[in-house]
Amino acid sequence: MTRATRLTAWVFLLGLALLAGPGSPASATVIGIPGNPPTNLPAGPPNPNLPGYNLYPFMLNGFLPPSPNPLPSGVFAESPLQFNLVMQAGLGGPNGKTDPIVAAQSFNFFIIGDFWSVQAQIEYKPATSIFAPSDIVTMTADSVHRIGPHPGEFAPGPAVPSNVVLNAGSAITLPPDFDVRGDVLRRAVHDANLPAGARFGFDVRAATHTLGTDEDVVFGILAGQIANPNNPFVGNEFEFWLGGVAGLHTPEPATLLLWGTAAGLGYLARRRRNYKAAP
Repeated sequence: MTRATRLTAWVFLLGLALLAGPGSPASATVIGIPGNPPTNLPAGPPNPNLPGYNLYPFMLNGFLPPSPNPLPSGVFAESPLQFNLVMQAGLGGPNGKTDPIVAAQSFNFFIIGDFWSVQAQIEYKPATSIFAPSDIVTMTADSVHRIGPHPGEFAPGPAVPSNVVLNAGSAITLPPDFDVRGDVLRRAVHDANLPAGARFGFDVRAATHTLGTDEDVVFGILAGQIANPNNPFVGNEFEFWLGGVAGLHTPEPATLLLWGTAAGLGYLARRRRNYKAAP
């Protein structure tokens, strides 16, 4: 298994763990750019690993303006209680990988499904000099549970923000107020047996529905691979990046079950920041 394949599989499995339960397929999902009419997003073929879900593959270069960078492609899946948005950029070139960040760029897009919506902004900052020696990808997003699935819950739910930074010069980048012990985080990465040069950014937040007791928990992750992790004379440039956001509507005590044991990330959920919506 190649480094790219192993890293891709790890991130996809982590996201798909949130989608283990049965769900009802969506029927009218759209994608677009803020300020422009949306475009219907046709459902793709079913995946046996996600029974009961419609998957919506997309390519951002199909509706965004021409880009100097390879724009990500992705898949959106949802059910009344769960969603997953996964993207990847830079894979699929002549040698299997292309440099996904060659120029500074920022772009926005949204996806609106029957049960969830996500509006995201991606920002690219390429490595340019000894003063900016590393590629950086930043993903900010607002995820909204559009329905109130339990009696008395207000719909739509609150917008749950995500702010994920993927820095090619740092093994793991966390938001400044993300409270997690360094030794636990290092052990989690070590136990995952990831390839040299793997880079990650995380964010986990939660909000309760107004008049309800259940939380919308949203997990954001970006991951990438640099080509020369042990060469101080070569800039930290990504060969590819992938990641996205995933969410679950759940009673608060059950949020500890979200992240499983893969890479020891169950600890991160217990230490997550709670973003409580005002009543």
